[in-house]
Amino acid sequence: MNDRHMEVAVPDSETLEPVRERMYAYCFPNVPRTLIEQDAFEGAVRLQYIHEETARLTAGELPEGVQGFRIGDFQMTFSSNDGTGRLTAKTICPAAYGLLLRHGLLYRGAEGRRADAD
Repeated sequence: MNDRHMEVAVPDSETLEPVRERMYAYCFPNVPRTLIEQDAFEGAVRLQYIHEETARLTAGELPEGVQGFRIGDFQMTFSSNDGTGRLTAKTICPAAYGLLLRHGLLYRGAEGRRADAD
């Protein structure tokens, strides 16, 4: 998925809730504990929402998942997509991924996350 972000309508909390839940699942077992982690997580949720809305609004420009295209005897090949809506390495917004990674919400490092770090 391209990392394009258009200007989209400001979402309400109800609209963001499904994105937030998918983002929690993507980060599992990590959860944002400190205020800095919570702010980073909410920023990633907003970036993912804008990313998905941009993809939805520009879907007619180029079919998502097109891997091949041939003009003579018209042929198009689509990539496999499970259609679950689950966030994966292919579907997460690269900017949101970077934000989560930088704040330690994706992987536990060799030193681990300190439980007393607030």
